Amino acid sequence: MDYDRTEIATTYDKARGLVPETAQLWLDLLSAYVDPSTPSLIVDLGCGTGRFSDLLASHFPVQVIGIDPSSKMIDQARRKPVAGNVTYRRGSAEAIPLADGCIDLIFMSQVYHHLNDPPAVGRECHRVLRRDGFVCIRNGTRELDFPQRHFFPGLESLIEAELSSQDDIQRVFMDEGFGILSHSVLTQVVAPDWGTFVEKSALRADSFLARLSDRDFEQGMAALRSPSAAINQNDPVTEEIGWFVFARNG
Repeated sequence: MDYDRTEIATTYDKARGLVPETAQLWLDLLSAYVDPSTPSLIVDLGCGTGRFSDLLASHFPVQVIGIDPSSKMIDQARRKPVAGNVTYRRGSAEAIPLADGCIDLIFMSQVYHHLNDPPAVGRECHRVLRRDGFVCIRNGTRELDFPQRHFFPGLESLIEAELSSQDDIQRVFMDEGFGILSHSVLTQVVAPDWGTFVEKSALRADSFLARLSDRDFEQGMAALRSPSAAINQNDPVTEEIGWFVFARNG
């Protein structure tokens, strides 16, 4: 999806902001692959507006480079104050604008389904990583459950056509010289209650929702605003997401 042809960058942080417990979940997971005793360089590949770049740079003693192909996303990221050592560059995952063997960890958040050529991305990650560097991926896959897929007409066909399977992601990186260290399915909180979830969804900053027809989107929003009695609207809203960690071999 070409984000520069949309206005998603202006609402992305509000629509896709991380609640505190979810931010802590990912920081805890990533801490296993960041050595605080040595200088490290992390790339947030497909960083968007920098929501994870900021988080990583603020919580780990590392340098973070956020890379994204969208000028609008990068411009939005640069407008925000940051507490840590983070810089942003425009570039694609298929041609990472960095030298060979200079990166300790590459993080990709909800980026995999946007990749034009996943094997080329795997090769680029292998090229820029130092020996024994890591690739950490958080991404939805077609097997996993998230609340939007139960409400929006037309969404299921997009999911089946564009979300990879868990096996696909593992196979691509293993074929490009990586070993799999970890794979799990996690449940994360996306909104503290149903009302907040509806407000976030209405901003249409999710790339799948943005590509629905206006009719399908409005039908889905009407369904979200009148959920069944089985949904406790005071409960946190959660979704499943895949977590993959690969180590560079050789």
